[in-house]
Amino acid sequence: MINLELLPLATIYCYSALYISVLSLWLPLKLKLPAWSITGIIACIFALINNQMDIYAVLPIVALACAVYFSGKNNIPSTGRIIAGITVIFIAIPLGAHLIPYFHNLKILSNVYISTDGIPFTMYLNFDKTIVGLCILGLTQHLISNKNTWLSMIKETIPPASVLIFISILLAILVGNVHFDPKLPECLWIWSITNLLFVCTAEEGFFRGFIQKNLAMIFANHQWGKPIALIITSLFYGLIHFSGGIIYVGLVVVAGIGYGWIYQKTNHIEASILTHFALNLIHILFFTYPALP
Repeated sequence: MINLELLPLATIYCYSALYISVLSLWLPLKLKLPAWSITGIIACIFALINNQMDIYAVLPIVALACAVYFSGKNNIPSTGRIIAGITVIFIAIPLGAHLIPYFHNLKILSNVYISTDGIPFTMYLNFDKTIVGLCILGLTQHLISNKNTWLSMIKETIPPASVLIFISILLAILVGNVHFDPKLPECLWIWSITNLLFVCTAEEGFFRGFIQKNLAMIFANHQWGKPIALIITSLFYGLIHFSGGIIYVGLVVVAGIGYGWIYQKTNHIEASILTHFALNLIHILFFTYPALP
């Protein structure tokens, strides 16, 4: 793992601000500008100072934020919202897949063997992907803002999440993707906060909070509208992970169906985010990570 003490202060400030920005999505503060946007701008400033992103990266970030904002505005013509929604997809996918060249994400783990018999694992702190989730959750989602709603959401989420985790792990074992391998990795702390705030939040924000949510609205008058939205989103989610091979795509589709089902059932994006993270956490703690060769 990279020695954090050797990192430039601007890099530490950049990613600290980005972590705080994601967390501040749930801060019950009423400011002229949302707390997440203020800390997000600060993260961008430090990213520019330390060359974590080039000045040209500001353009797709601003374009994404504008497109997300207008896609959720009910007081503009539907044609405008559709164009904005399509624009979101065409910007968010290359950002999430790191195809826009103006970002220089920090590599925090390089070819680390978390499981001795697993494949090596590399992890980046992905600024570009995180921005996607941040914009979508901050501009289009009604997030939980009080203790009672948090408790009721968690209570409602635990049973279906437990079923999904059991099925997902069982399938992964049956297809030879993992086996039982309990451990406590040295990198668990940085992996955990990054996986929760940068990976799960971004992926659930885009796939469930944007794609599935809008498909459900499009098919609202269809008898099977919600299942159609769920299946299309889950297949799309699986295809995005095609680099892992067909077996991995299948496992991701199954997990995606579970995340989407829980999102539909609870109507809270937090439920799918926490379920996604819980599955990933159980995976790294108790099974081969990231996978067997």
